[in-house]
Amino acid sequence: MLTARSLGLRASLILIVLASSHAASAQALVTGTVVDQSGGAIAGAAVTLRGVRGTPPRTVMADATGGFSFTDLPSGRYGLEVRHDLFDVSTSVVDVPASGVRTVRITLKVAGLSESMVVTGRRAETRLSETPQKIEVVEAKDIERSVAADITDVLKKNAGVDVVQYNGVLSGIGIRGFRPEISGINKRSLLLVDGRPSGVTNLATLLLDNVDRIEVLKGPASAIYGASAMGGVVNVITRQSRGAVKAGGRIAFGSFNMSEFAGKAGGSLGRRVDFDINGNALNQRDDYRMGNGAVRPATSYRTYDGSARLGADISSAWRLDGHVTLYRGRDINTPGDVFNGVSAQGRKNLDRIAQDARLSGQVGRHLLSGTFYNAREEGHLTNVTTSNPLDQPYLPYLTFENQFAWRGLQARDVWGWSRTNSVVVGVDYEHVSSNSLSYARTGARQAPFSADNHKDTVGVYAENTLTLRGGRTVVSFGGRVDRIAVETLETPLKTNFTPSTTTFTMFNPSVGVKQELRPGLRAHATAGRAFVPADATALTGYTTSIVSGRTQINQGNPNLRPERSTSFDAGLEWFSPSTQIDVTYFQTTVTDRVVSNVLISNPAPPEPIVLTAMNTLASHIYGVDIEFSRGMNAHVSAFSNITHYFSRKEQLPTTGERNILNVATNTVRAGIDLDFGRLSTRFSARYVQGRQDQDFNVPGSPVVDYPTFTVADLSASYTVRPQHALLLTINNIFDTYYYEKKGYPLVGTAVTLKYRLGL
Repeated sequence: MLTARSLGLRASLILIVLASSHAASAQALVTGTVVDQSGGAIAGAAVTLRGVRGTPPRTVMADATGGFSFTDLPSGRYGLEVRHDLFDVSTSVVDVPASGVRTVRITLKVAGLSESMVVTGRRAETRLSETPQKIEVVEAKDIERSVAADITDVLKKNAGVDVVQYNGVLSGIGIRGFRPEISGINKRSLLLVDGRPSGVTNLATLLLDNVDRIEVLKGPASAIYGASAMGGVVNVITRQSRGAVKAGGRIAFGSFNMSEFAGKAGGSLGRRVDFDINGNALNQRDDYRMGNGAVRPATSYRTYDGSARLGADISSAWRLDGHVTLYRGRDINTPGDVFNGVSAQGRKNLDRIAQDARLSGQVGRHLLSGTFYNAREEGHLTNVTTSNPLDQPYLPYLTFENQFAWRGLQARDVWGWSRTNSVVVGVDYEHVSSNSLSYARTGARQAPFSADNHKDTVGVYAENTLTLRGGRTVVSFGGRVDRIAVETLETPLKTNFTPSTTTFTMFNPSVGVKQELRPGLRAHATAGRAFVPADATALTGYTTSIVSGRTQINQGNPNLRPERSTSFDAGLEWFSPSTQIDVTYFQTTVTDRVVSNVLISNPAPPEPIVLTAMNTLASHIYGVDIEFSRGMNAHVSAFSNITHYFSRKEQLPTTGERNILNVATNTVRAGIDLDFGRLSTRFSARYVQGRQDQDFNVPGSPVVDYPTFTVADLSASYTVRPQHALLLTINNIFDTYYYEKKGYPLVGTAVTLKYRLGL
């Protein structure tokens, strides 16, 4: 029987429990102000709060008064980082009480050179100073000040990469001596968007309006990313706006009757939800003029680009983000090689769409994330002119269509398992398909050159990082196992082809060390293996054809090993508040390169000849990267980077070896930034020397030397009043006649005037 005393005791206990529960669930508030050394508010500063033990970071933007706040924070110790393009980065530690308000005041110094946080080196946010790999970061300021139409332009003018670039929205890159590639799903340099496979084979379709920064990892990365990361990885990081909603627009007019209209907006919709959205439409109505003064026929085009992102803090520890991007290229004229005059003109339409959804959060000392992505890329090519008189009555006619599709899932755990160790473990699944259609001039379908195919990959990876002496010593080591299944499929109208499947497993390790030798001086070194699979048609399938009246069989080789590379690099990095210099030596040996059409059987007629592909060749690459930047004072800064190859040789099946094509012996990029209040300018130049390629317009397709060239650009912006700016860009200011691919000279001097409102 309950007495009044027992009832009172129980009520007291209930009240104590409720009070304890309320105290345990109490959430704190951190608020503050960002100011300069004179006490003036700094609007637009990015303020990031990170749990010292790895709580998922949260970022807000300082408002017009320099104010910011974080709500719903569990108690504990946090790292507070504040960034702004014109100021040095500020980092501090904030102890958040169990309840109440913690107020801070952050004073930023005028910028010298600041350190970046990067995610590409180990698939987790890490300070650049604690990353053994050589990573070049193209910041938002560099993108803004580069005279660029797409990602290719930004990379070739700011990072140590080689490029191939055609007229008509088509380009690709190569890193660390690997030849630039413009198509296909098995490349030697991996392209990512926010850490997931990009779904992009043609780099010229990746535009800039939603890009926050670009990280370029140089050297093998198959130990954490799997196939295709032989030369390195380009990771495009998109914008994630926080704080008050901001919007802006841009209108531009330029040479060759070009017009552009763009708009974007982003920020927080309440306490937990944030978004970004942008759109761009560009129309170059006239053909452009080359550096020799001549107009290049069939070079007009139109593009439309847009993206949208929505993110939500589900709780103080969990977050969900969704992202979609769209690209449409319409009436993109393709002029062909100048050798052919106007007899090989084409036109194409390009479409690309990609979606991803990402869930991230923390359970104990584990930072967990899962990403699902889906992407599709399509091309539709039309012949417009031809030298074949039989084609004339049918022009223009659709000649080729292709489609690539990706879907995949990434799961990752970052576990700080001790005070000095953290490990990144994860699993990736990806399915990639490739399909093509070919058409005769009459419009009838005909058998495509390549069979339809797809590739399935499951990869499991782990990398541990040991950090000692407050980050002055960093050692990382890890590896990845990939199981890959490649299948060629029955292809409509390709009646001489029999499909098949092959499966193989690859293991790739890596190790890296970074050591502070003295304050301001660090040594770094990495070693690792990487790989890229052979094309599906080399691995599988069975094609029968008649050549000179005799049956010939090309059969896939299921025992064909992936092309493999072993790489090593070592360098020294010197940094001070105003200066940063990095010199890195690298070397790579490539084995098991594939040779096609190897004769394995030639019996007496009428028995068929049998050909296949085999692993027989190798490549050797040796070079050095030099990166330099210096802030002279608050108004003047300079930068440069140099890539020099001591040797980059590839073996040939029958004629010894040659230089790897389309890779320059020396490339120098340099620029100077001037900032005087409302006026900001950049003058930059790029020098390229020592490239070679085959001349397919000469019998025997001999290797020829490309001419040396220097191309310079100028960009300037003037803030008329707050939120209103005029921008001027001059591409190829000295009207240089040059090309990135022989026969496809690029635009001469081109002037663009822009007006920007808001962002």
